[in-house]
Amino acid sequence: MVNNQDLCQDHVGEPPSARTQPQPQPSVSYLSKLLGTTTFKDAATSSSSPQAVAETQPPKTTIYVKKPPGWYFSIYIRIDRSGSFHTYPHLGGPFKSLQEVEKAIERYLDDKRHKTLWKEQSGDSGMEIVIKKALYWPDGRTRRCSDNQVVEHTREQKSLMLQALLDTYNEDHKLFGDDAYEFKDILHFQSIGEGNMWYKHFNFTTKTKDGIEDLFFAEVKEERDNELVANTLCKIESNENGHCYGCINNGSIDIKHPDKADAYSGGHLDVYLPFGGGSRRPNTWTGSKEDVAREEARLRYIYGVK
Repeated sequence: MVNNQDLCQDHVGEPPSARTQPQPQPSVSYLSKLLGTTTFKDAATSSSSPQAVAETQPPKTTIYVKKPPGWYFSIYIRIDRSGSFHTYPHLGGPFKSLQEVEKAIERYLDDKRHKTLWKEQSGDSGMEIVIKKALYWPDGRTRRCSDNQVVEHTREQKSLMLQALLDTYNEDHKLFGDDAYEFKDILHFQSIGEGNMWYKHFNFTTKTKDGIEDLFFAEVKEERDNELVANTLCKIESNENGHCYGCINNGSIDIKHPDKADAYSGGHLDVYLPFGGGSRRPNTWTGSKEDVAREEARLRYIYGVK
């Protein structure tokens, strides 16, 4: 079961705000500020020393999250033990510098941007552009979407993040080639709120080149807006049944946890997610031409544009 408490909120059909205005391309300085240049420098320095690699335990895996302004998805970035950058989805690389990462992201966004939708037509007013930006993402995808599309998008994003974590796990455990674990499928995940801390619990499956499949558990903690830290990433048996209030209380009773309670930090408090339990209007969006026409009419009414 995939829990929908943690869906991409930008997909909710809502009156557009400043987010509909044209957004600049992310610059190197912006990306450096977002991801933390000092963090990258320190990580690369410590990782590039063979002595440091041999004598220290692998630190907790940190994945950096870059959400391009004006888009609906995130790009996950990890640094390997040699200091190189890897992006998820794969945008080339490994990259040797932050500037290379930024250029790869720019190329990716340029390739995804719709080629004709944003060409200004003669007679287009400023409000016509606002309506168009409120209706579509830069790649031409409608901002409104069905519940199934939200679930699928969320699975894709979580799978990219878990792939990044698994690649680091392989590297830290010196699993390469045929011995490396390959990400197969995400089974369950649940967000857990405890005070000011947020955790996410995952079950996912992996496979190796010889066809052996394994079950993994991961606990990921949100450190800052752009950082995800894996407190736990481990292989577990299907009969393990560690107790977790956070998953049980919020309906994710099928998530398997390690038997050792100290293997994960979140879920030991008997609390619930701080969300209201009220019902919401059914989402009838199908993406048909009729749906798009009705949404455009709604936006024109809101903005007073005929």
